[in-house]
Amino acid sequence: MIIESAGLADIPVLCRHHRKMFLEMWALKGLSIDDARVQAVEAAYREKLEQEMPDGRCRAWVAKTDRQIIASGAMSLVSLVPVPGDLNRFVAYLHSIYTDSSHRHQQCARKVVERAIRECRALGIRRVLLNASDAGRRIYEQAGFCALPDAMRLFLDDDDDG
Repeated sequence: MIIESAGLADIPVLCRHHRKMFLEMWALKGLSIDDARVQAVEAAYREKLEQEMPDGRCRAWVAKTDRQIIASGAMSLVSLVPVPGDLNRFVAYLHSIYTDSSHRHQQCARKVVERAIRECRALGIRRVLLNASDAGRRIYEQAGFCALPDAMRLFLDDDDDG
């Protein structure tokens, strides 16, 4: 298996992995996503990659065996505020880590995460964030990630505009 940077030609596979990741995560929780919503998520992710990969705001990697992509992952560079422990305003958000079911437990996701972390170091990025699924939590913890007890989020509904 080799890990290499993904290019624009890999976007269809990255999008398929992104979709499958959400379908599997939701299924494990006994939830389902309506097909139209899944297609909308995949289209929005494709647009993100097409816009942000060329200028480096989003970087992705693929794991390959015999020229077949078996796993992938990406990170987006986000501008946030400097903090006392890190004056750099850029933070990496690691996302869309996925391994085809037939290649699980072969360290694919771990190697993609390690590659992303090496890229962060090379860029001088000191803060790396992610949202962990139950399936991926152990991989991230082994890479040094820890849960944040003080993080919160809010999803605003479309009708909250006033």
